[in-house]
Amino acid sequence: MTDICKSAYGLAEQQAVAPLTSDDVPAEAAGNAPVSLLSIFHHRGVNALAEDQTLKFGPNLTVVYGDNAAGKSGYIRILKSACRARGQEQILGNVTSGTTPLSPVVSIKYGVGAEEQPREWTGEGDDSSISRVSVFDTQCAAVYLTEKTDVAFRPFGLDLFDKLVKACKSVRAKLEAERNALSADALSTIQVEIPHGTAAAKFLAGISSLTRPETVRAMASLSSEESARLAELEKSLGDLQANDPVKLAQQLDLRAGRVEAFARQLKNIEATLSAGAIAEVFTVRAEGYRRAGKAKRLCEGAFPANMLPGTGAETWTALWEAARQFSQESAYPAQTFPVVDDGAVCVLCQQDLDHAAGHRLKQFEAFVASTTEKELRELRESLSQLKKTFIDVPIVTPAAEDLLNEIRIEHAPLADSIAAALLTNEERRNAVVSALAENRDLVADCPELVSIAHEADALAAQLRSRIKTLRDSATSQMRDAMFSEVLELRARGLLARHQQAILDDIERRKKYAAYGLCLDETKTQTITQKSTAVTKTAVSLKLKQRFKDELAQLGFRHVEVELREAGGSDGVLYHKLALTRAPGVELPKVVSEGEQRCLSIAAFFAELSTADDPSGIVFDDPVSSLDYKYREAVARRLVVESEARQVIVFTHDVVFLLFLKQYAAELNIDQLDQHIRQLSKGAGVCEEELPWVALPVKKKIGHLKNARQAADKLFRDGHQDAYEKDAKHLYGLLREAWERALEEVLLNGIVERYRPSVQTQRLAMISDVTDEDCQALDAAMTKCSRWLPGHDQAAAARAPVPEPNELKDDIDALENWVAAIQKRRR
Repeated sequence: MTDICKSAYGLAEQQAVAPLTSDDVPAEAAGNAPVSLLSIFHHRGVNALAEDQTLKFGPNLTVVYGDNAAGKSGYIRILKSACRARGQEQILGNVTSGTTPLSPVVSIKYGVGAEEQPREWTGEGDDSSISRVSVFDTQCAAVYLTEKTDVAFRPFGLDLFDKLVKACKSVRAKLEAERNALSADALSTIQVEIPHGTAAAKFLAGISSLTRPETVRAMASLSSEESARLAELEKSLGDLQANDPVKLAQQLDLRAGRVEAFARQLKNIEATLSAGAIAEVFTVRAEGYRRAGKAKRLCEGAFPANMLPGTGAETWTALWEAARQFSQESAYPAQTFPVVDDGAVCVLCQQDLDHAAGHRLKQFEAFVASTTEKELRELRESLSQLKKTFIDVPIVTPAAEDLLNEIRIEHAPLADSIAAALLTNEERRNAVVSALAENRDLVADCPELVSIAHEADALAAQLRSRIKTLRDSATSQMRDAMFSEVLELRARGLLARHQQAILDDIERRKKYAAYGLCLDETKTQTITQKSTAVTKTAVSLKLKQRFKDELAQLGFRHVEVELREAGGSDGVLYHKLALTRAPGVELPKVVSEGEQRCLSIAAFFAELSTADDPSGIVFDDPVSSLDYKYREAVARRLVVESEARQVIVFTHDVVFLLFLKQYAAELNIDQLDQHIRQLSKGAGVCEEELPWVALPVKKKIGHLKNARQAADKLFRDGHQDAYEKDAKHLYGLLREAWERALEEVLLNGIVERYRPSVQTQRLAMISDVTDEDCQALDAAMTKCSRWLPGHDQAAAARAPVPEPNELKDDIDALENWVAAIQKRRR
């Protein structure tokens, strides 16, 4: 669900979501099989409950009776930890035992519908089945009276709003956790570094999720011109702080001149060693080779075969040209070379020239004057000049090294770059010179030309700018402007250093904003509004009417109280008990404790009516503070409810217990009795027999028979004193059993102790009472009274305590008397 929500805002991959349709919603709720409790087994660790106790529950009505401090609360706390309750209580160990309390070990067995095998809850985790059993206790009653409460049981479909709210909250919790992980602001640490008041600082302060990355890149990047400007300004500001700006300007002027001259030298080097220049020299050399071959073939055609070797070659041509120069400058000035007229001599051997020698000299001159030879000489001169250029070009010189050392003071990286370039270019020159000298091709690994002159030009321009600044920046205003410009450029440089962090933070802000939109999707106001509208239609009217009906069943009429809507929250419409004519007055200030409990029980039953779930309900002392007039009505209401569902009642009120038993008998409801006692081994000891005062006459007789057998054993074992003590106690109980038989059997339950009403409809049944019935009753009670504790008899009149056989006969007499009356009334 979280990914579905996030995908709508680009925080997760798109999810394939199919919206619900009417086909996804059942027409009506599937029947819920009722959940009923079978037993609680307490092994150890809950309050002061005795270990290894099992409390059983019947399918209809179960009454768990126990005096105060007998251990009922311990069992209720176990049930509240598993079942639905308005408030759970912490289960403590036996903190009064003097030893470290043991951890609780309990289990609850329960059945679901017609399943054959019972299920078990062992105290670990939530169980959706057993949680359908509801517990009503004092805390629950207080909630109904003092707080607004939601309808815990709802008609089918209304729980959709709760589940939707729960899903929204779950998604919201995950989204908030993920968004909190994005809350760290990386820009705050960057802002500390950026100079205050600069455009970069203002830009950084205004960054949001809407800031475009290209805007950041534009602000955080410096062009090469801006970087150079920053370096220039920083140097200029340093210059302005010098003691004598005029003298410094003169020094910089000299340095700028040297750098400019050096830049020109570098340009000459780069031009000389350029790829074009090198290609040219090797091209000229190749063309010279070609023309030399051509000249050689011409020479061979022009000269006789008996010429000296090398005639016409380059060395010979040089000799001929030297002869020409000697002739024109010294021997025969102003005459055309060669001079072969009569009387002329050879300018080389200075002997007379005959006709053949003169002809040969003219052949030589024609050869030298030919186009091919002329071009060859020009190529040779050009190649010689080109070679000289490579040989003579100055690269690594002492003057250059001195200037580099000077540049290195302020621009060490630039000086190092230039020095490295010079060394590389020197290696390139040497490779070219060696190839030309050795008449071979240029090696393949000849170093590439490194161009560095532009950097020297930039340094010279920077120096000239510094000089101009020193001469022009005479005012403080100019200095301030320069300083401001430096701050702006520096700030942008700092932005560039943190550019990625800024871009990452923009993405973080985008995600943070997207999470905010996701969180808006998890708000539950709309769900609450819809739930309120539907609940008012489907629940509220029914709930209010059912509450009135419940109050009528309980006989609560003297104060007008109603259930009112109390506003909605988280998809739930709340209700609250309020005085009809004074809704602003708190109920506990107006009604008694008994009336408060009666109202709470009515609200509890009204709430149960809102859903078709006949699972069991548990009441913890439902009449603990009830006025006597509501006690009987509540008992009847619980017994009536046990016809439709399992009802379990914990109580310490004997009168209430008897009311429950009376109405269970009248309505033919199967009732299971459980008695909880406090014994030496602890509280919560379970027995299936109720206390003596609550037993009907039949069970009283059974109790007397069992007790007589124990007394008989004492008698047979010779424990006379112990026997007599037990026997006297049993005669006291026997007298109480006769009294119970009088109310229950002889008088047919017309009047009974603990019951305020008189059952006049039973009068017809007592018309068969005989004198013998009354005489037997009187005689038996008189006999029993002789051994009642507290009746001090004269020593002479003291009768011996009857032996076991006589005690048995007296108990049998009560049983027979009851059986005879019941038999004739059938």
